[in-house]
Amino acid sequence: MLKKRREEGFNLAFLDVMACGLGAVLLILIIVDFNDDTPIPSDEIERLEQELAATQAQNQSLASSLQTQQQETSEEQANANEQASKIAQLDIQQQALQQAISTQKAVIADLEDAIAAAAPLTADDTLKLPEAGEETYLLGLIVEGKRIGILLDTSASMTDQSLIDIIKRKLSSDSQKQNGPKWQRALRIATWMLARVPKDSQVSLASYNEQTTILGNTAITRASNSENIEALATQINQLVPQNGTDLLQGIEAINRAMPSMTDLYIITDGLPSLISPSSGFSPTRSCKPFKGQQSTISGQCRLDVFNRLLRVNPLSGVKTSVILLPLEGDPQAPALYWQMANFTGGTFISPAGTWP
Repeated sequence: MLKKRREEGFNLAFLDVMACGLGAVLLILIIVDFNDDTPIPSDEIERLEQELAATQAQNQSLASSLQTQQQETSEEQANANEQASKIAQLDIQQQALQQAISTQKAVIADLEDAIAAAAPLTADDTLKLPEAGEETYLLGLIVEGKRIGILLDTSASMTDQSLIDIIKRKLSSDSQKQNGPKWQRALRIATWMLARVPKDSQVSLASYNEQTTILGNTAITRASNSENIEALATQINQLVPQNGTDLLQGIEAINRAMPSMTDLYIITDGLPSLISPSSGFSPTRSCKPFKGQQSTISGQCRLDVFNRLLRVNPLSGVKTSVILLPLEGDPQAPALYWQMANFTGGTFISPAGTWP
């Protein structure tokens, strides 16, 4: 009887244990199933979506920046290749130019040797000048024509090149004005031209500033008359550069002195600063280029005066050549005088400082 009771007690304990285990399993299943159905908060989802969108936008921006950099790199490489090609072409052109220059130098050297061998030792000039051999002839300027007029600018600006030096000489004595470097050069040019006048021609020489003076023993001098040519050279050395510049008056005066003029040579340094009211010039408040009415003149006013001169020029059909000396502050003069000379078939020269 006792044995049977112990077996029942064992069975009861085993069942309790099994029941507890089964209960624990069921509890776990209930808990797991409950957590599986628990929803994620909407705020967290929105935050994650924003972070995802920001990351995708950053990736797109980086991709676009990378594409742009790649494109710029490709363009820079293409430009570098193009520049390298241009440099190579320029190198080829430079070599060709250097070769051409060397060839031209050789040709010029041969021509100089030929000229030196063929030229006479002295020039056949009407007026004999010191150091007036063939080597002093200016290439491009030839004094020619049957009836030649020479206009020499004797205004105050002809004394020097810079404006401050011109003003100083305007306030100095006549001898200091005559010793101005540009004036001495102008005298040498005028004398050089007198020495080159063809012997079978006639010449009339006039000085002009505010007024015009016909120089010489007579208004018209035959070049074959060396005495009269020397008298002209003497008179120009006695001139004093001063006052303003009325080129139109000079042209009209020399036209009256030598009718039917064929060639005109003008020695000057800039555009005229004066014109006669009888020319028809229309003055303005800032431009009154009449004698005694304006102490200074602007570049535009000088340009207007020159343009009026060209319109009423009585020698428009005369071959006109211009020898232009340097003057500070008159940059338009070279182009305008070149047009004047070119229109009439003449020559424009702005000679180097070493000539004559």
